[in-house]
Amino acid sequence: MTALQTEARRVSQFGFTASELDRAKRSMMAFYERAHNERDKSESSSFAQEYLSHFLSGEPSPGIAYEYRLVQQLLPDITVADVSTMAKDRLSGEGLVILAVTPKKDGIRVPEGADLRAAFEEGERTVVTPWNDATVTRALVERMPTPGTVVSRREIADIGVTVVTFSNGVEAWLKPTDFKNDQIIYSMYAKGGGSVASDADYLQARFATQYVELSGLGGLSAVELDKKLAGTLASSSTYIAGSTHGINGSASPGDLETALQLTYLGFTAPGDSPASLLLMKRQLEVAIANRDRSPGQVFGQKVAEINTSNHFTSKPLTPADIAALDRAKMLSFYRERFANAADFTMFMAGAFKVDAVLPLLGQYIGSLPSLGRPTSNFKDQGVHFPTGVQRVNVQKGREPRSQTLISFFADPPFDSLEQEKIIATTAVLNTVLRDSLREALGQTYTVQVGFSQAVPLRGNGSVGISFNAAPGNIASMTERVLDEVKKLQADGPSADLVEKAKEGARRDYETALKQNSYWLGRLHRLHLVGGNASEIITRNGRIDSLTPAVIQDTFKKYFPMDRMTVITLIPE
Repeated sequence: MTALQTEARRVSQFGFTASELDRAKRSMMAFYERAHNERDKSESSSFAQEYLSHFLSGEPSPGIAYEYRLVQQLLPDITVADVSTMAKDRLSGEGLVILAVTPKKDGIRVPEGADLRAAFEEGERTVVTPWNDATVTRALVERMPTPGTVVSRREIADIGVTVVTFSNGVEAWLKPTDFKNDQIIYSMYAKGGGSVASDADYLQARFATQYVELSGLGGLSAVELDKKLAGTLASSSTYIAGSTHGINGSASPGDLETALQLTYLGFTAPGDSPASLLLMKRQLEVAIANRDRSPGQVFGQKVAEINTSNHFTSKPLTPADIAALDRAKMLSFYRERFANAADFTMFMAGAFKVDAVLPLLGQYIGSLPSLGRPTSNFKDQGVHFPTGVQRVNVQKGREPRSQTLISFFADPPFDSLEQEKIIATTAVLNTVLRDSLREALGQTYTVQVGFSQAVPLRGNGSVGISFNAAPGNIASMTERVLDEVKKLQADGPSADLVEKAKEGARRDYETALKQNSYWLGRLHRLHLVGGNASEIITRNGRIDSLTPAVIQDTFKKYFPMDRMTVITLIPE
């Protein structure tokens, strides 16, 4: 509170700087430019929200074309004096209210009104000086890399994808689209991820990318990088998952080079800052401080432990774990994962032309350091769904509301038809349970059925049925859910239920085919599991093949009554 009031007084006395205002203007203009560029591809939900705000609160709704012209007209004339004067008026302290909400917990001293007033007054007494807004004038990439060359190129005509291989071994799958006017998204992945870390160093691998993100890139701190990127629609972030690692990026067509530069730096120049390690540890300590008091988090943790057979990767983070995080180990693991570009495959979708984008990809992707051949692969860490039947109650919280998750072992092969069957089966079951639990019995707020499977490994897939209700009803509802599953196994679903599931799948598929993210995700998954990319456009045939007999057989196969867990959250 003292720090907030100190900064408020700094603004009140000295106002903002020209560089701060410039960044704000660039960010605001970039937002309106993207909205204007996408005006003929806007989603219906954005119009619905505009209508709602206009009707309920009288908010003007002239349309993005008018708003963009208005911003272009007014924004350049807004001065530092304008924003500084407004800030001083807003921060004058008149009508000030201080509201503090604190946890009721042993060992925590709740601040009194006098304590809050004292903290505020300390900020009032602090001597402030003008803010020194250090600006970054250097280039993002100071020394341009030598571009790589394209050594092979092929077309997958039926899905409109061009696949090129660069001289460093990176293979890029390029899908130009007209779904959005101002969007390009891409990803790069390699096999390995956290699975290649030793058990003892698993947490070092898990938090390596978070540490680098806080430390910055290419010699620029995270704050300097944020200033440098103000007004650009470009992002790039690294990740290390269970069995894969890589980079996700997005940009407007005009800012694609900036995004690719960030990706290049993510490979070649990760940040390393002792101060960032301390910051990360403080953030993690805060994140887990009240975790054990949250019924939802305690329940989720118990689900993770039981459904992975108490695997070490599902254990909750402890203060000792946080203290043991080692800057050198995290950075070393990160650098090892991104040392060989030949391990990576790239996927890109959006508003670009292949021949126009290849020089940029050659400059920043084809130039990445490489051993010339893939060297990384994932390891099976032995995460498996438990055998037998387990029923566990979790007592936490005082709210008169319970939640149950029933999980069945379901680990189908990655064959697209088999995956389609289980997706349709969950849709049928969701409809049945919605009707029987919510509408017929009126005893649940929500019911959800979902299928999860960790690609590319097998052994931990499951179908989960989640619902909540009053504690007194939860036991009978659990048995009703199991009875409905047994009935579908014995008798199969009606033709009408199956047809509704198929209609829903077709609608979802039709929408997905016009989304860049869908193409990126499907290309990535099929490549990872060794599937045929052309299957992306043949899903309707798989949907059409579904029958009540097929769905009944799927219920028998992937809802085993002798291999399931029933975990219930109940009040203390």
